[in-house]
Formats: sequence, C-alpha cells, structure tokens
Amino acid sequence: MTARLSPDSIGLIFSMHASGSKAEDIATAVGCAYSTVVHHLNSAGVVLGNKGRPKQLTPDYMALALDMRAHGQRWVDVEYKLGFHRSTFHSQLRAQRAQQ
Repeated sequence: MTARLSPDSIGLIFSMHASGSKAEDIATAVGCAYSTVVHHLNSAGVVLGNKGRPKQLTPDYMALALDMRAHGQRWVDVEYKLGFHRSTFHSQLRAQRAQQ
C-alpha cells in the first residue's frame, strides 16, 4: 500500500502550480510521482496539457528541414532546431515518394 500525501503536501502542489511551476518540478519538491500531482490537480478541476504529446510534422516543418539540409545543415542540427528525430522526416519522405 502506498503512503498518502499529507494535507501540507497537497497544499504545496496547489501553491506551486499557482506560482507557475511545472508538474515534474512539483512532483520532485513534494516527493511523489508525476501522476500523483496530475491526479490531485485534475481532481480540483485543473486541466493540464498532455505530457509527451507528439508535435505534428506539418508541411512547413518539412519544408524548413529540407531547406536546412539543402544549405548543408547536418541532421542532428535539424533535429535540435525543429524538435523531431530524423526518422520522422525520413518516414514522411518515404510516404511522399510512395504517393507519387
């Protein structure tokens, strides 16, 4: 059985959230799991964004990546700048080629 958070710890969750702290930082400060912080905030009606929800590779991102590569940028630089792994770009390129 897991230990329950004290009322002070739960209060700390809400006060840190109100001050703009990220849920990961709150979990570390309180000494609990990220999911526990999310549970208590959701129970109070606070809606958090989806953690880890992947960003969509839009045609604009794809065009920028191809432009960066055309100008001699390495894939690692493209990945860092745009936030996608090179396999995401490669998958998109393969799908575009298959449609042609």
